Parts: sequence; C-alpha cells; structure tokens
Amino acid sequence: MPGDARRPGEAEVLFREPAPGAPGNGADIPGFWVRDGHVVKAVRDKVIAYGDHGERKWTVTLRGAVCAAPESPTGGKVVIAYGGPGKDECGRLALIDLDHGAKLWDRRAPAARAPRGDHLGMGLAQSGDLAGLSWYGGSAVVAVGDGRRAPARALPRGCRVDGFAGGRSLLRAYSCDDDTAGLQRLDTASGQVSWTYRVREGYKVSNIYSTGPVVVSLADEHHKSGGIVALSDRGTRRSTLDLGERSYQPECGQDLFGTRTGGCRGVAASSDTFYLPTELSPDGGQGPTNEIHAFDLRTGQRKWTSRVPGRVLLPLSVRGEGLIAYEQPTEKAAGSVVGVGVNGGRPKTLLRLPKATRAAEVGLASASRIYRKGTFYIASDRLAGSGADEAMIMAFRP
Repeated sequence: MPGDARRPGEAEVLFREPAPGAPGNGADIPGFWVRDGHVVKAVRDKVIAYGDHGERKWTVTLRGAVCAAPESPTGGKVVIAYGGPGKDECGRLALIDLDHGAKLWDRRAPAARAPRGDHLGMGLAQSGDLAGLSWYGGSAVVAVGDGRRAPARALPRGCRVDGFAGGRSLLRAYSCDDDTAGLQRLDTASGQVSWTYRVREGYKVSNIYSTGPVVVSLADEHHKSGGIVALSDRGTRRSTLDLGERSYQPECGQDLFGTRTGGCRGVAASSDTFYLPTELSPDGGQGPTNEIHAFDLRTGQRKWTSRVPGRVLLPLSVRGEGLIAYEQPTEKAAGSVVGVGVNGGRPKTLLRLPKATRAAEVGLASASRIYRKGTFYIASDRLAGSGADEAMIMAFRP
C-alpha cells in the first residue's frame, strides 16, 4: 500500500480504489458525493458507497451506465441519468438515497423532441425539490420526489434552454432566435421564475460559476468572452469583474453540445468574493505557474493574488474568510491542499500528499476534488481504458 512508504510530513492514504476495466477508448463516470462515514461513486452501471477505509458498504445496480449526475444532492438524495431505453444514451432517470443505498424511483426521462430522438449530451443540475435537465435539442425540469415533469414556467416561443446549474439555487440559462438571451432563477418548490436577468445584446450566458452568490460568464456566438458578471439575490447586476488584460482558465471541461453550463471547477465564491485561476505561464524555468485572483463582488475590483513559483493552483472551496485550494503535482513533487488567507500571498500547506501516490494523482487529471473535515478526496470523472493501472478514488488525511 502507498501508506507503507509514507514520509514525515506527508498525508496518510486512507484508501486507493483502483479503476475498473473500461472500453479501449475510455468511458465517462460522472458522479461523486461525500457523506458522513462514506463516499459514493457512480461507476458505469453501478452506484457504490465506500467506507472510510475503502470497504464497500452498498451497491445499487442500474440497467445502463450513468451518463449525467449533479454535484449537489437534496437531503442526501440525488437524481442521476443513465443509458436506455434502446440506443438512447441517457434516457432514464433514477433517485438514489446516498445514505441508505436505495433506489427510490426509476423512470424514463421526459421525451426528447430532438433531431436524434434521444438525450444526447445530457446535463443535469439539482436544487431543492427540482432537477433541471438539458440535452442536445431539448430540456425539462423534473420533481426530485417522483421524477415527473414539474410545472416550471416555459420559455417564450423561439427561445431554448442552454443549460442549468444547481446547488444553492436552480438557474436556467437561455437564448432566443431574436439574439436575446438571459438567466432565470427557478423557485425550487414551485418551479416558477423568481427573476430574469437579460444579458446585453450579442451575448449569452456561457458558464454559471456559482449559484449563490450568482456569478456567470458571458460569450458571443463566436465564443469570444463578454466578461464575468455577479448578480444580486434579486437578479440585478451587482458588478462586472475587472479582468483587465489577464486571461483566466477555470476547469470547465469539454461541452460538445453546450448543455452543461454549470460544470466548471477550479472556481470558488463566498458572499462577497470570487476566486478565479489565471491561465498558465512559464516561470523562469521552474515550470508552468498560475495565480489565483480574488475579486470583490461588490465592486468587481481585484482584492489580492496568490501564487507559488512552478506550481498550478486551483480554488476548491471557501473556509471562513479564507480559501482552500489544490496545488497540482509536478514532474517531481506530489500535490497539496493549501489555504490562502484574507489578504492573499503565499498559500499555507494544510495537507501534503505522498510522493508515493504522485503518479496516480497525475493520472486523475479529470476529477472531482473535495476537502472536507480535514480529509481530501480525488475521484476520477473518466476511465482511461488504456489497460494501465489507474486509480478511481484516493482519500488522504493528516
């Protein structure tokens, strides 16, 4: 076990769950949630709970592979989408109880009135009693309680949903044939529209970075950036971030069909601050380097920066008035979990990962990363399918 080679000052490896076999071209495995006493991972046609030391606690088996999953459950329950029926890549929905390992309901997704007739490129977001689904050519809002269509207010004729984002609230981005676009907040109990923010002409919402506070990026039809906007709780513009000439690079992944507006990682937000990583740049031969910039959401102005020469930093979450970030591994060094104070500056190491697991950590480039109660989890979003010895989940603690 990697823990046998633990060096002074390094974190302990709680467990390392190897990746299962996958097709030669790999396979996506979305869905990872941390609960008290266990974690839950969607793995192809199964949803599996692992205890504190990697022992299996329960397994729910489905009739197809999980193809979409939200990051935020509701009361320990999460709606997932999986393959079927027939050749439909993402045509069924199920509600999973993450604490007790039960499938509470299982039904077909709302009909896909799309060119292919299926749910291609499914995106899924959840908040309160509602889950928002968007796919190539269609969308729907369903009730978490039973999976049936919820009475969400329809968009005007000539408009279509670009995607949803969940968590603290359920947001719906849309665009229309008359070149108008906007963002709506849906009441997660009734499905009615709480407010609508109309984007300036020629742009639409490209990514929803945070749903509470609301922070979104804009882009035109040629994917040229229109900046980043923070909104108030009433859907009015709070500020436009002053990005200057810097380029920024959160982890938004591939979105071939433009249906997953809420899927970005490497960003974090508190009630008054938004944290964003810059694009990589060389640093005097020390290796790729970036910075984290903190922006004041009240004014849009930059508050501070943080960097480590030769390292890449990604925001993870907010703790108190500071930031928790992930310092990626390099060719020689393992990664770390670090904390950045209210005034920025050089981060303080909270958890230094073992050098013995560096190679496996590098292999988890596309992954969910969660730091909770002193334990750090990395869970793969994709199986390489190369036949190599790859990890699927790794957990570390001091």
